[in-house]
Amino acid sequence: MSFQVSVRELWIYPVKSLAGLQVDSLSFDNNGPVGDRRWMLVDHRGQFVSQRSQMMMALYRLAQVDGRIQITAPSGHTLFLPDPQPLQTYPEITVTVWKDELTGYEVDATASDWFSAELGFPVRLVWLGEISERRVPDAQAKDSERVGFADGYPLLVCNQASIDELVQTTKLSLEQRRFRPNIVVDGLPAGQELALGEWTLEEGELALLKVCERCNIPAIDPETGKYQKETAALLKSACRFDGRTVFGVNAVARGVSSLRLGDSGLWNPV
Repeated sequence: MSFQVSVRELWIYPVKSLAGLQVDSLSFDNNGPVGDRRWMLVDHRGQFVSQRSQMMMALYRLAQVDGRIQITAPSGHTLFLPDPQPLQTYPEITVTVWKDELTGYEVDATASDWFSAELGFPVRLVWLGEISERRVPDAQAKDSERVGFADGYPLLVCNQASIDELVQTTKLSLEQRRFRPNIVVDGLPAGQELALGEWTLEEGELALLKVCERCNIPAIDPETGKYQKETAALLKSACRFDGRTVFGVNAVARGVSSLRLGDSGLWNPV
């Protein structure tokens, strides 16, 4: 059975593991949504830094100001993301995202210094560059499909009916931003997204490749940066799927140049 499904919310996360920006539209390139996880903080070894170990990263707020991304730290200090210039050469850093090594670029050392001062330990802010070397780690992905600094896939799709059911089941006050989706959809029965398949849109499709196994980040309160043990336990119980804690599905866009709020298409489960 197919379902007519529409776009309810759209999000980008300019810096990996910082807060997201809710937007009216997404545009796509070979690495996924433009502007999504094209920046990342790394430690002295080049390993990515995230909320998994630095929960206060949840409190860094982002805003679009005059076409640029402004970041506000919990201290109230602000920084504009650097503006990489075409044909400009920047220092290269070998960085690691899980098992993948790739090249990152330090566009502005003063931005690295700002984050180091705010976080209280040395980090470097790196940019993905124009061409990612990182293939989507899935046998169903095409050889040409790439992903930036996201954990593994360029898109995460969540279902509004599933979050509504989760709130009803757990009695928790939960928002989609805890689950860090790029796309939130309406029109799909709760849990139906886990059947995977394809979402056919006017100019292409989203291939739904894998359910998203969740770490501790959804249990971090985005308002306080604190880990909530009770929330974690309830999510682990309520979001069980094939013995794992799962919410949302990982996807790649094929033949889709843009997506706007209200866009709709036919969701075809496997």
